[in-house]
Amino acid sequence: MFAHLIAQAMKGKVAIWLLFLFITYTSSAQQWSFHAGTNLTTFDFKNNAGNAIAGIKTGSGNIYAVQYQRKLVDTAALLLKSSPKVIFFNQHTGLAKLLGKFKWGVELNINQYNAVGDAANVSYSYQTDYIGISPSLQYTQQLYKGLSMQASGILQISQLLHGNQWVNNRFMDLKDDIQFNGILGMGGYQVGVQQTISDNIRISIAYRQVSSLSPKQSQGTSLAISPTSILFGITIQPLSK
Repeated sequence: MFAHLIAQAMKGKVAIWLLFLFITYTSSAQQWSFHAGTNLTTFDFKNNAGNAIAGIKTGSGNIYAVQYQRKLVDTAALLLKSSPKVIFFNQHTGLAKLLGKFKWGVELNINQYNAVGDAANVSYSYQTDYIGISPSLQYTQQLYKGLSMQASGILQISQLLHGNQWVNNRFMDLKDDIQFNGILGMGGYQVGVQQTISDNIRISIAYRQVSSLSPKQSQGTSLAISPTSILFGITIQPLSK
């Protein structure tokens, strides 16, 4: 119980820190996005023979994220500067236009990865909270009148904040389980659409799929975590002075 309250307090402090970060650096940022949504998570347990352990079902949880993004090449800025790089891209406008459709980004996120199950008439569940950082590379294609399609490749490094397994009317702390505690590396992709609302505000919806890069081994079993996410977002791009 106390661990759960501490985890909730930590998430609150993270949210306050994210807001402070946004206010402090928004003047120099290219683009900030705020996302919230739902994770549908599969816990893929396998035995030594590589066979899936039956009885575990997908669970739902929340995802909250803030992301900073910047274009690989800002074609508008090329008209205002003079440097060897600017001269190169002004001489290779096709390449500049293509790279201008890509953005690199860094995201800070909080994820709930949950699952439920039953075996031999015994019910159990997993509830976890992870904090993570996700670098990404995104491609944007304009479709029609402010509507664009986006596709991203994502890496994610996470750490367990809080976790419980409930079984036989008992709660067990997952920080004592090496399959959950420690660094969780994940990789995957995201696709979505974004609609421009004003000069500096856009809204979006996206589908994200990531999974463990390497299953964690313990006591004759391996675990890979694979969340599927639906995200709703708002993007703010500070206007140039």
